Amino acid sequence: MTEIDVLADLFFTDLAWEQRVERIAACGYRAIETWQGGDAAVLKRMADAGKGCGVALVSIVMNGPGDSKTAPVMRENRGRFLEQIDRYADHALAAGCRQGIVTTGPSAGGRSYPEQRQALVEALRAAGERAAAKGFRLNLEPLNTEVDHPGYFLSSREDAVAIVKEVASEGVKLLYDIYHMEIMFGNQTAFIESHLASIGHFHAAGVPGRHEVFAGETNYPFLLQRLARAGYAGYVGLEYSPQMESAESLARTLRHLSDNPAF
Repeated sequence: MTEIDVLADLFFTDLAWEQRVERIAACGYRAIETWQGGDAAVLKRMADAGKGCGVALVSIVMNGPGDSKTAPVMRENRGRFLEQIDRYADHALAAGCRQGIVTTGPSAGGRSYPEQRQALVEALRAAGERAAAKGFRLNLEPLNTEVDHPGYFLSSREDAVAIVKEVASEGVKLLYDIYHMEIMFGNQTAFIESHLASIGHFHAAGVPGRHEVFAGETNYPFLLQRLARAGYAGYVGLEYSPQMESAESLARTLRHLSDNPAF
Protein backbone atom coordinates (compact mmCIF):
# COMPACT_ATOMS: atom_id res chain seq x y z
CA MET A 1 0.00 0.00 0.00
CA THR A 2 1.30 3.45 -0.94
CA GLU A 3 1.71 5.76 2.05
CA ILE A 4 2.10 9.53 2.27
CA ASP A 5 4.74 11.25 4.37
CA VAL A 6 5.34 14.95 5.09
CA LEU A 7 8.62 16.86 4.87
CA ALA A 8 8.70 18.37 8.35
CA ASP A 9 11.07 21.18 7.34
CA LEU A 10 8.41 22.99 5.30
CA PHE A 11 5.40 22.88 7.63
CA PHE A 12 4.64 24.57 10.96
CA THR A 13 7.99 26.31 10.62
CA ASP A 14 7.40 28.56 13.64
CA LEU A 15 7.31 25.52 15.94
CA ALA A 16 9.97 23.28 17.47
CA TRP A 17 10.65 19.99 15.72
CA GLU A 18 8.71 17.97 18.31
CA GLN A 19 5.66 20.19 17.92
CA ARG A 20 5.83 19.96 14.14
CA VAL A 21 5.70 16.17 14.36
CA GLU A 22 2.70 16.35 16.68
CA ARG A 23 0.86 18.81 14.45
CA ILE A 24 1.54 16.71 11.35
CA ALA A 25 0.12 13.70 13.20
CA ALA A 26 -2.97 15.71 14.13
CA CYS A 27 -3.52 16.37 10.42
CA GLY A 28 -3.82 12.62 9.82
CA TYR A 29 -0.32 11.64 8.66
CA ARG A 30 1.75 8.78 10.07
CA ALA A 31 5.16 9.42 8.54
CA ILE A 32 7.63 12.28 8.07
CA GLU A 33 10.94 12.94 6.40
CA THR A 34 13.51 15.69 6.83
CA TRP A 35 16.44 17.53 5.28
CA GLN A 36 18.25 17.44 8.66
CA GLY A 37 20.32 14.33 8.06
CA GLY A 38 23.45 15.88 9.49
CA ASP A 39 21.95 16.63 12.90
CA ALA A 40 21.65 13.46 14.97
CA ALA A 41 20.06 15.36 17.86
CA VAL A 42 17.26 16.74 15.67
CA LEU A 43 16.58 13.29 14.21
CA LYS A 44 16.32 11.85 17.71
CA ARG A 45 13.94 14.61 18.77
CA MET A 46 11.71 13.90 15.76
CA ALA A 47 11.83 10.15 16.33
CA ASP A 48 11.05 10.46 20.03
CA ALA A 49 8.13 12.80 19.32
CA GLY A 50 6.90 10.40 16.66
CA LYS A 51 6.79 7.51 19.11
CA GLY A 52 4.30 9.45 21.17
CA CYS A 53 1.90 10.14 18.30
CA GLY A 54 2.37 7.23 15.91
CA VAL A 55 4.59 8.97 13.35
CA ALA A 56 7.65 7.28 11.78
CA LEU A 57 10.70 9.03 10.36
CA VAL A 58 11.10 7.43 6.94
CA SER A 59 13.73 9.40 4.99
CA ILE A 60 16.53 11.95 5.41
CA VAL A 61 18.78 13.89 3.02
CA MET A 62 22.37 12.65 2.89
CA ASN A 63 24.05 15.53 1.01
CA GLY A 64 23.00 18.83 -0.50
CA PRO A 65 22.44 19.31 -4.25
CA GLY A 66 24.59 22.43 -4.32
CA ASP A 67 27.44 21.10 -2.16
CA SER A 68 30.46 20.70 -4.42
CA LYS A 69 32.64 19.44 -1.54
CA THR A 70 30.74 16.14 -1.26
CA ALA A 71 29.51 15.93 -4.87
CA PRO A 72 30.14 12.30 -5.90
CA VAL A 73 30.60 13.31 -9.56
CA MET A 74 34.07 14.53 -8.57
CA ARG A 75 36.41 11.62 -7.94
CA GLU A 76 38.50 13.56 -5.42
CA ASN A 77 35.41 13.95 -3.23
CA ARG A 78 34.87 10.24 -2.76
CA GLY A 79 36.42 9.98 0.68
CA ARG A 80 34.40 12.91 2.03
CA PHE A 81 31.26 11.63 0.34
CA LEU A 82 31.57 8.13 1.78
CA GLU A 83 32.39 9.43 5.26
CA GLN A 84 29.30 11.64 5.22
CA ILE A 85 27.07 8.85 3.91
CA ASP A 86 28.32 6.56 6.69
CA ARG A 87 27.79 9.20 9.37
CA TYR A 88 24.35 10.30 8.21
CA ALA A 89 23.19 6.70 7.80
CA ASP A 90 24.19 6.03 11.40
CA HIS A 91 22.25 9.13 12.50
CA ALA A 92 19.19 7.91 10.63
CA LEU A 93 19.38 4.33 11.85
CA ALA A 94 19.64 5.52 15.45
CA ALA A 95 16.33 7.33 14.84
CA GLY A 96 14.68 4.28 13.25
CA CYS A 97 14.99 5.55 9.66
CA ARG A 98 16.29 3.19 6.97
CA GLN A 99 16.64 5.28 3.81
CA GLY A 100 18.17 8.55 2.68
CA ILE A 101 18.34 10.75 -0.41
CA VAL A 102 21.60 11.18 -2.30
CA THR A 103 22.22 14.04 -4.72
CA THR A 104 24.96 14.27 -7.34
CA GLY A 105 25.91 17.88 -6.69
CA PRO A 106 26.60 20.40 -9.45
CA SER A 107 28.37 19.57 -12.67
CA ALA A 108 32.13 20.06 -12.42
CA GLY A 109 33.47 22.57 -14.93
CA GLY A 110 36.04 21.31 -17.39
CA ARG A 111 35.04 17.65 -17.02
CA SER A 112 33.02 15.62 -19.47
CA TYR A 113 29.67 14.07 -18.64
CA PRO A 114 31.02 10.51 -19.03
CA GLU A 115 33.94 11.27 -16.68
CA GLN A 116 31.63 12.63 -13.99
CA ARG A 117 29.12 9.86 -14.51
CA GLN A 118 31.78 7.19 -14.02
CA ALA A 119 32.90 8.85 -10.77
CA LEU A 120 29.27 8.92 -9.63
CA VAL A 121 28.73 5.23 -10.41
CA GLU A 122 31.89 4.22 -8.54
CA ALA A 123 31.03 6.38 -5.53
CA LEU A 124 27.46 5.10 -5.39
CA ARG A 125 28.58 1.49 -5.68
CA ALA A 126 30.92 1.91 -2.70
CA ALA A 127 28.31 3.86 -0.72
CA GLY A 128 25.59 1.37 -1.58
CA GLU A 129 27.65 -1.56 -0.34
CA ARG A 130 28.27 0.21 2.96
CA ALA A 131 24.63 1.23 3.29
CA ALA A 132 23.31 -2.24 2.50
CA ALA A 133 25.60 -3.76 5.12
CA LYS A 134 23.91 -1.50 7.69
CA GLY A 135 20.40 -2.32 6.48
CA PHE A 136 20.11 1.15 4.94
CA ARG A 137 19.20 2.29 1.41
CA LEU A 138 20.26 5.29 -0.65
CA ASN A 139 17.87 6.87 -3.16
CA LEU A 140 19.56 8.82 -5.97
CA GLU A 141 17.67 11.96 -7.01
CA PRO A 142 17.59 13.56 -10.47
CA LEU A 143 16.41 17.20 -10.31
CA ASN A 144 15.03 19.73 -12.75
CA THR A 145 17.57 22.16 -14.17
CA GLU A 146 14.97 24.39 -15.82
CA VAL A 147 13.55 26.11 -12.70
CA ASP A 148 15.08 25.08 -9.38
CA HIS A 149 18.56 23.63 -9.87
CA PRO A 150 20.44 25.05 -12.87
CA GLY A 151 23.85 23.45 -13.12
CA TYR A 152 22.89 20.26 -11.28
CA PHE A 153 24.55 17.22 -12.80
CA LEU A 154 21.71 14.70 -13.10
CA SER A 155 18.48 15.87 -14.72
CA SER A 156 17.79 12.82 -16.90
CA ARG A 157 15.48 10.24 -15.37
CA GLU A 158 16.49 7.72 -18.03
CA ASP A 159 20.15 8.05 -17.13
CA ALA A 160 19.29 7.98 -13.42
CA VAL A 161 17.66 4.58 -13.90
CA ALA A 162 20.62 3.43 -15.99
CA ILE A 163 23.02 4.52 -13.25
CA VAL A 164 21.05 2.66 -10.58
CA LYS A 165 21.12 -0.48 -12.74
CA GLU A 166 24.84 -0.09 -13.42
CA VAL A 167 25.59 0.34 -9.72
CA ALA A 168 23.67 -2.90 -9.18
CA SER A 169 23.49 -2.65 -5.40
CA GLU A 170 20.55 -3.48 -3.15
CA GLY A 171 21.61 -0.36 -1.25
CA VAL A 172 20.87 2.05 -4.12
CA LYS A 173 17.60 2.95 -5.81
CA LEU A 174 16.04 6.03 -7.38
CA LEU A 175 14.14 8.86 -5.75
CA TYR A 176 11.57 9.85 -8.34
CA ASP A 177 10.42 13.40 -7.68
CA ILE A 178 7.23 13.85 -9.68
CA TYR A 179 7.48 17.64 -9.48
CA HIS A 180 11.00 17.76 -10.94
CA MET A 181 10.29 15.22 -13.64
CA GLU A 182 7.03 16.89 -14.67
CA ILE A 183 9.04 20.03 -15.39
CA MET A 184 11.70 18.15 -17.33
CA PHE A 185 9.70 15.51 -19.19
CA GLY A 186 6.03 14.80 -18.45
CA ASN A 187 4.67 11.40 -19.54
CA GLN A 188 4.93 10.34 -15.91
CA THR A 189 2.69 7.28 -15.72
CA ALA A 190 4.34 5.28 -18.49
CA PHE A 191 7.84 5.98 -17.21
CA ILE A 192 7.04 5.18 -13.59
CA GLU A 193 5.29 1.93 -14.41
CA SER A 194 8.12 0.85 -16.70
CA HIS A 195 10.82 1.51 -14.12
CA LEU A 196 9.09 1.00 -10.78
CA ALA A 197 11.50 -1.76 -9.75
CA SER A 198 14.31 0.81 -9.71
CA ILE A 199 12.40 3.37 -7.63
CA GLY A 200 12.67 3.41 -3.85
CA HIS A 201 10.88 6.64 -2.93
CA PHE A 202 8.74 9.42 -4.46
CA HIS A 203 8.32 13.14 -3.87
CA ALA A 204 5.34 15.28 -4.81
CA ALA A 205 4.60 18.98 -5.26
CA GLY A 206 2.36 21.05 -7.49
CA VAL A 207 3.50 22.24 -10.92
CA PRO A 208 4.02 25.13 -11.45
CA GLY A 209 5.28 26.80 -8.29
CA ARG A 210 6.15 23.81 -6.04
CA HIS A 211 3.12 24.42 -3.87
CA GLU A 212 0.09 22.29 -2.91
CA VAL A 213 -0.42 19.12 -4.94
CA PHE A 214 -4.11 19.93 -5.45
CA ALA A 215 -3.36 23.31 -7.05
CA GLY A 216 -1.22 22.25 -10.02
CA GLU A 217 -1.43 20.53 -13.36
CA THR A 218 -0.46 17.04 -12.11
CA ASN A 219 -3.23 14.55 -11.32
CA TYR A 220 -1.82 13.08 -8.14
CA PRO A 221 -4.85 10.94 -7.20
CA PHE A 222 -4.57 9.25 -10.60
CA LEU A 223 -0.82 8.67 -10.19
CA LEU A 224 -1.28 7.21 -6.70
CA GLN A 225 -3.93 4.87 -8.02
CA ARG A 226 -1.58 3.65 -10.74
CA LEU A 227 1.24 3.26 -8.22
CA ALA A 228 -0.95 1.13 -6.00
CA ARG A 229 -2.12 -0.93 -8.98
CA ALA A 230 1.53 -1.53 -9.94
CA GLY A 231 2.27 -2.80 -6.44
CA TYR A 232 4.29 0.09 -5.02
CA ALA A 233 4.32 -0.22 -1.22
CA GLY A 234 6.65 2.64 -0.27
CA TYR A 235 6.22 6.32 0.52
CA VAL A 236 5.32 9.43 -1.45
CA GLY A 237 6.76 12.44 0.35
CA LEU A 238 5.04 15.84 0.32
CA GLU A 239 7.92 18.22 -0.44
CA TYR A 240 6.09 21.43 -1.25
CA SER A 241 6.01 24.99 0.10
CA PRO A 242 2.48 25.62 1.38
CA GLN A 243 0.69 28.76 0.24
CA MET A 244 -1.78 28.56 3.10
CA GLU A 245 -1.57 27.79 6.79
CA SER A 246 0.12 24.41 7.29
CA ALA A 247 -2.77 22.59 8.97
CA GLU A 248 -5.25 23.67 6.31
CA SER A 249 -2.83 22.80 3.52
CA LEU A 250 -2.13 19.30 4.85
CA ALA A 251 -5.78 18.61 5.60
CA ARG A 252 -6.86 19.66 2.10
CA THR A 253 -4.02 17.62 0.60
CA LEU A 254 -5.09 14.52 2.48
CA ARG A 255 -8.69 14.96 1.31
CA HIS A 256 -7.49 15.47 -2.27
CA LEU A 257 -5.31 12.39 -2.25
CA SER A 258 -8.02 10.37 -0.57
CA ASP A 259 -10.03 10.77 -3.77
CA ASN A 260 -7.80 7.92 -4.88
CA PRO A 261 -9.70 4.73 -3.93
CA ALA A 262 -6.38 2.88 -3.49
CA PHE A 263 -5.08 5.30 -0.87
